[in-house]
Amino acid sequence: MLSRLARLSLRKSLPLLLGLFAVVFTLLLTTLYLPRAIDRELHAWRSHTDQLLALLQNTLSDHLRHGRLAELETALSEFAGLQGIRWAMVTDPQLQVLATTRLGLVPRHLGVAAEQLKALMASGRPAWLEHAGRRYLAILPLDRKLQGNTGNGETLLVDLDFNPLLDRTRFEAWLYLGQTLVLLLLLGLLLNRLYHRLITRRLARIDRAARRFAADHDQRPRPATVEGHDEIGQLAGTFNRMMSQLHERQQALQNSERLMRELFDSSPVGMLVVSCGLCIEQANPAAAVLFGCAPADLPGKRPRDRLLKGESLRRLLRTPANTPVELTGLCQGRELPLEVTWTPFVRDGSRHYLLLLRDISERLQAEQRLRFLAHFDPLTHHLANRHYLVQRLEQLLATRTPLSLLFLDIDHFKRINDTLGHEVGDHLLVEIARRLTRLVPDQVLVARSGGDEFLLLLARRAAEQARELAETLLRDFKTPLQVGQYECFLTPSIGIANCDGQGDATDLLKQADLALYAAKDAGRNRLAVYSHPLGEAAEHRLQLEHELRRALDLREFTLHYQAQVDDQGRPQVMEALLRWHSPTRGLVLPGEFIPVLEESGMIIEATRWVFREACRQARRWAGQGHALRIAVNLSPLDFRQADLAGSLLAILEEERPPTGSLELEITETALLDAGDDVQQTLARLKAAGMPLLLDDFGTGHASLAYLQQFPFDGIKIDRQFVAGLPESEHSVALVRGILTMARHLGLHVVAEGVSNERQAAFLRLNGCPSLQGYHYCRPQPAEDLERIWIRESSSSLQPWGH
Repeated sequence: MLSRLARLSLRKSLPLLLGLFAVVFTLLLTTLYLPRAIDRELHAWRSHTDQLLALLQNTLSDHLRHGRLAELETALSEFAGLQGIRWAMVTDPQLQVLATTRLGLVPRHLGVAAEQLKALMASGRPAWLEHAGRRYLAILPLDRKLQGNTGNGETLLVDLDFNPLLDRTRFEAWLYLGQTLVLLLLLGLLLNRLYHRLITRRLARIDRAARRFAADHDQRPRPATVEGHDEIGQLAGTFNRMMSQLHERQQALQNSERLMRELFDSSPVGMLVVSCGLCIEQANPAAAVLFGCAPADLPGKRPRDRLLKGESLRRLLRTPANTPVELTGLCQGRELPLEVTWTPFVRDGSRHYLLLLRDISERLQAEQRLRFLAHFDPLTHHLANRHYLVQRLEQLLATRTPLSLLFLDIDHFKRINDTLGHEVGDHLLVEIARRLTRLVPDQVLVARSGGDEFLLLLARRAAEQARELAETLLRDFKTPLQVGQYECFLTPSIGIANCDGQGDATDLLKQADLALYAAKDAGRNRLAVYSHPLGEAAEHRLQLEHELRRALDLREFTLHYQAQVDDQGRPQVMEALLRWHSPTRGLVLPGEFIPVLEESGMIIEATRWVFREACRQARRWAGQGHALRIAVNLSPLDFRQADLAGSLLAILEEERPPTGSLELEITETALLDAGDDVQQTLARLKAAGMPLLLDDFGTGHASLAYLQQFPFDGIKIDRQFVAGLPESEHSVALVRGILTMARHLGLHVVAEGVSNERQAAFLRLNGCPSLQGYHYCRPQPAEDLERIWIRESSSSLQPWGH
């Protein structure tokens, strides 16, 4: 059915569907609705009649009990006037009429046998008898009992005719059907009109636009003008966009084809299109240039006519596609190295090949240059580079050849680059290479590792010979080198690693490197030979650095606090000291892990953690009622980060400790070569309300200059000056001088390392405001300090913390 409707136009299919719907609706109405409506109406009218008969029965019974026959006639007359009631009468048990609504009507005219009627009346129960189709005889007994007297069994007989009512119901149903069909017809006409305006006409416009586009898709498509935002409007919009996109893609495809033709012609890479018969069909100008001919001379010929070997092309086609193959071509009688790549494709159903030809003459020359650079140093030219030395080292180790490796580094060479310039430094490196080449035996491989580092490989030489060669180099470098007008005095540091042919190149280079650093740590201008203790120390440091990185991630660090007390022994400031509780090493001393943190750069992250924890601890103590400042130490490495003040102030903003509850201690080494950035950093930190103290005062080189240059609020006397008090006259003079100077400059003073009462008494006597040391308190966790505060009174005159 649906497939047949789909063959019709939309203007015909909709009226047909509406007609089918009207027929189905009529059938349903006549077969289902009309019979059910008649039954419902009959049932409703019978129920209504039952109610009226019950009322009439009661009324007539009452009239009979009181002998009111006139009222009985009147009641029957009023009842007979109701719709559907033909007549009514009251009879006695012998069918004698007592009252009736129609004159001359007797029971034998009722159409019911007298015996059947008497039997129904004698039963004393109401009954309905149907006769003559939708006509009923209702038999209702009347009750005349009066105060114990039994009546004579009178009965009410009523003739009911429902046919007029049912005829009216049928008429109304057919009238409803006719009205509905007329309404459906009008609605169908309206829908057909709207259907045409809203759907078929708009779809026809889309169809016309599609036909125009299909007929001439090279022209810019004219969009289908369909108004509205419904589904058809959206379809039209989508269709217009689709036509526009198809047109744009067609144009793009044409432009792409044109571009491909232009690229083919203008490409600097030679291109040949070869048929399956290995005949050239198309060639670009670059290919013609390679073969020294015009582009028109190549089509129709075979590529092998321009390649030296006749089987070269077939050998090329036997290699995987897109795999470069080096062949030799001819250009005006001379050989030309070519790199040829072939790619198969299909054109007009037949297989073709695209050959890409590149002149690799310059590349071969560059490869030769790269091979030279891969083995020789580009600055000195005649020295090997590190890569070649490693290759040679691996070859010797593969044959288990005993050897020695010298790692030489020029001391303080950076100063020469900074003062004389990198050009002079490069000339100096060339002169050093010449000197090394002159001093070492012919069998020794000399390589420049990079910068001012050189490697010397001695094969089949004893360890004593390597040491003698290193001593010779140390002696010879005492003679200055002349570069232009500059006379340069240089000293080398040399690390030596010996090998009996076991191990690998990486380990040997690492050993020489460790020996070199040992020579530098020993004072430079000397040699050092690798030994197992050096390796174990390096391994220990590497392992320690790894564990420290993990400790930072897992928060294995903790803070201990050491009090700075006043002259009465009351704590004023708590210095935060970093401690590390390693799961494997236990409590590690600061002197063991702090240098590793500084050398590895992890001290920056550790300082931020210490500062954040100090902020939190200051906030907790303030909440407990302890008005104490916490002093945090800054490492010299902290000042090398981009924005030290910004990172610390950000932590302050996040943690919000009480104002003035933190102070910072800076060592003199952090201020060496300090520039304007350090000055600005300290100024920002002080402006944020954190006092600045110069730590280890007196141990540096320019402490007084630092006090004048930077905005310090106080100084800390180093423990080495306090240790000699009061016995050492030198220490007494220095400490008194520092206290006098600080008093005149308005600086707060803290004496570190106070270990006994004699030192404390001397410092108090000379007006030192703050003391710190084991005499008062060892560094302890915050929890232990809080237990001590609970146990002891802060006003005790005894040394605090004992």
